[in-house]
Amino acid sequence: MWLVSFNQGASAVNSTIKSTDLRSRRQRRGVARLGAVLLASGALGASGVTQAATVFDQDGIAVDLYGILDAGVGYLEHSYAGSDYFASTINPYNLNGSPHSFTGLYTGGISMSRVGLKGEADLGSGRKAFFRVESAINVTTGVLSSNGQAIYNNINGLRTANAASAINGQYFARAAYVGFSDPLWGQLELGRTVNLAFDQVVEFDPVQAALLYSPLGFSGGIGGGLGATENTRLDDSLKYENKISGISVGLQYKFAGDKGASSAGYGWVAMLGYSAGPLSFKGTFSETTNTVTWPVQYSNVVPPDPNVQVENTKGYMLTGLWKITADATVKVGYENLEIWAPSNLNLNIQDYYSLTLPKPSVNATGQQRYGLWWVGGDYRFTPAFDLGIGFYDIDTYNQPEAGKTYLATAVSVLADYSFTRKFDAYAGVMAMQYSGPGLAKRAPALAYSNNTLYGVGLRFRF
Repeated sequence: MWLVSFNQGASAVNSTIKSTDLRSRRQRRGVARLGAVLLASGALGASGVTQAATVFDQDGIAVDLYGILDAGVGYLEHSYAGSDYFASTINPYNLNGSPHSFTGLYTGGISMSRVGLKGEADLGSGRKAFFRVESAINVTTGVLSSNGQAIYNNINGLRTANAASAINGQYFARAAYVGFSDPLWGQLELGRTVNLAFDQVVEFDPVQAALLYSPLGFSGGIGGGLGATENTRLDDSLKYENKISGISVGLQYKFAGDKGASSAGYGWVAMLGYSAGPLSFKGTFSETTNTVTWPVQYSNVVPPDPNVQVENTKGYMLTGLWKITADATVKVGYENLEIWAPSNLNLNIQDYYSLTLPKPSVNATGQQRYGLWWVGGDYRFTPAFDLGIGFYDIDTYNQPEAGKTYLATAVSVLADYSFTRKFDAYAGVMAMQYSGPGLAKRAPALAYSNNTLYGVGLRFRF
């Protein structure tokens, strides 16, 4: 995500890194065993080809195994080596200082690869109880995706692509919640829930919020976290949604978690939407206190900081959609984000999703402002073939520090062909351009002012 790092280039403690890597390997072995149990349960519980994902279905209770596997081959003009842990293998979005290119396999071109269990119990009169647990996996290596580990492995020197995320090696990084729904009163989720603003991005991004081919899909800071990429998913949270005629409403609250860990912050998100015929509009507004994030704006130019940053954030997103015909859709959006010093200046956090960092957290200073707008759409040439195009303009303004304006633009193109409802092939391009005085002031001369990704891939849904 676009975040200025205020203590770039600090060195790490080697012994801490070695012990953390060992602990991470042990955790991954345990997670691999858990994944095997989930997959075996799905296979044993299958009642036939048409019910292959059903694990349990009895007495009004149904549990399903589901997932998406997305992998492809890509060429990125400037990139360090692909990471075995990174949820997207490479980073086509942030500024890059590598003189080398990347050619190879990646995971998660359009969709982040995942596997999960979801369940539902019929309570009568349209009421239901439900749950969902969902893991993020790297298809190219078979491990749980952990962007935090990808950053951590580069603290002592840049070796692989990296970027921050809410996906950091948790058993169920993408979602873990239980809930209740009523036809009149809406639905309530409790646990690790998906940010309402991220749901909005998925609905209103011109190129399917593609992980590698859309700035909104790649960067949680602007793509649903409203200022902090880790906030695309919210631990310790309640999420309420309802729709009455064409009006949608939503409210989300994150309770403060462990003050010594990445869940320390608290905050809220509100959503209001309206749909009528071919037109849809939606807005979200968010404010968080003591959010913990890992600044990575320059982490593919110089080694990332050995500590996280604590900050307060505030932001809003406004989006619109016009379905011109049954096959043609136009989508637009605007975001305004602010980041400033946290309310608690003495947290000194060193735990980042079970990674122990070499140094305690630092506090954001000054005031960062982001302005982002996009426009684009898609056209379905045939029932099987869709083409999406988007243009994105991202402006960063930092006060009171002069000369740190940082600008980026992106052009994304995504062609998607569906062989069946569950299997498709795609080809995509994302071209990034960087400019502004902040580029020269904050990044070394070897940082490149442009970067382009070309790729093709396959996606299987079950």
